[in-house]
Amino acid sequence: MKHRPGIWISLAVIILCSQVAAAHAAEPPPGDAVASAAPGAKDAPFDPEKARAASQIQDPEAATRAYLDSVSPERRAKTKSYANGSYVLQVVDFVFTSALLLLLIRLRISLRFRNLARRITKIRALQTALYWVQLLVTLTVVQLPFTLYKDYYREKHYDLLTQGLPGFLADQGKALLIGCILGAVLVMILYGVLRRAPRMWWAWFSGVAIVFLIFTVAIAPVVISPMFNKFTPIANVEIRDSILKMARDQGIPADEVYQVDASTRTDRVSAYVNGMLGTMRIVMFDNTLRRCTPQEIQMIMGHEMGHYVLNHVWKGVGFFSVLVVIGFLFVRWGFARVLRRWPNTGPNTGPNTGPNMGPNTGPNTGPNTGPNTGPNTGIDGIADVAGLPLLWLLFSVVLFVAAPLISTFVRRQEAQADDFGLDASRQPDAAATTFLKLGEYRDLEPAPWIEVIFFDHPSGKSRIGNAMAWKHAHTTAAR
Repeated sequence: MKHRPGIWISLAVIILCSQVAAAHAAEPPPGDAVASAAPGAKDAPFDPEKARAASQIQDPEAATRAYLDSVSPERRAKTKSYANGSYVLQVVDFVFTSALLLLLIRLRISLRFRNLARRITKIRALQTALYWVQLLVTLTVVQLPFTLYKDYYREKHYDLLTQGLPGFLADQGKALLIGCILGAVLVMILYGVLRRAPRMWWAWFSGVAIVFLIFTVAIAPVVISPMFNKFTPIANVEIRDSILKMARDQGIPADEVYQVDASTRTDRVSAYVNGMLGTMRIVMFDNTLRRCTPQEIQMIMGHEMGHYVLNHVWKGVGFFSVLVVIGFLFVRWGFARVLRRWPNTGPNTGPNTGPNMGPNTGPNTGPNTGPNTGPNTGIDGIADVAGLPLLWLLFSVVLFVAAPLISTFVRRQEAQADDFGLDASRQPDAAATTFLKLGEYRDLEPAPWIEVIFFDHPSGKSRIGNAMAWKHAHTTAAR
């Protein structure tokens, strides 16, 4: 499910992504390092015999190298090509969207959206909502070719998408509808705050945005996600009982584990935990049940339980709350500077320097000889909804610049959940083979700077190395 719902998604999806633990897993103990997955499952992306041999190696570094070498050079090259392209596309996406937002202002298209909304209704809140719908639909349509390439044709080329084009477009339509509704609510609140608190709007709206993010995270598992996928309790009683036993052992009040029909879109192995305030769900892709061994599944779910026990959801909310406040402070500063450079004063924006020809009882008749300081935006001020593209752009700059910091924060949480999963499942070799399966769409050995900037999970090499170090430490302690 890939879409661009707008400013609410710039905030809410980052929160969701920070909490969603995308597939982290493990594998069986030495002597049975590569057990069989479900019949008919997709072949593992590594050589089972080489992986089994790696599980017998005691030295952590040598074992890590052996696991990595169980993936063929051809497959590694394909994954690296996909990953490298993804890094470039992230930057292109930001530049493309930023250029579109600027054009909406410079070409005065944003003003036309605002004026049309004003002609339709006199109610300010509804004007704001109508403006938002026009803006979001326009951006979605203009960006559709890029979206199709990035999220559909490219994924098909790398054999990572099983969904057909009609289903993909239907998902885009659903995402647009959700974005129109939730985004309209948020921008109506935003501009209501801007009109009533022009100086301290950033503080008031930061609070609103944080509450909205919590609300979005809370309703996502029970309202939004079911619009795109079918969720059912895991049918395999043995697997279900083993997961629930692990949950009880960790003090987690879980009474159900769900599987999602992710295979309708992808054959990736993954799982996640999301929700809060009573809506928390532990969810496993149906692909994971088909492609992973029981030991791998134990590690996966141990990792996901780690997110819950370690309070990663609420810690993530705290982290991103600080980012939201900083972001809106920057928007407040940047918006004022841009409007001073691009004032709304008509074609001639320079000062009037002509002499006053008489008493101050009529118009000044001197010529306007000041320089034009920039294009006429037509935006009356930050409380004018026509300035939303600029507000959106400025906040996007904050998120783009902060991306390495965000990735580092989330990556540390994922590493902590890995450690928790190893302690809970005690399946280090299962962890290694599942991390290899995740290497189907993640570069197993990225350059260090790539990992810092773009990776919201530790690299495959780092995770396998950690699992092997855990195994060595516990094997030594048991002697």
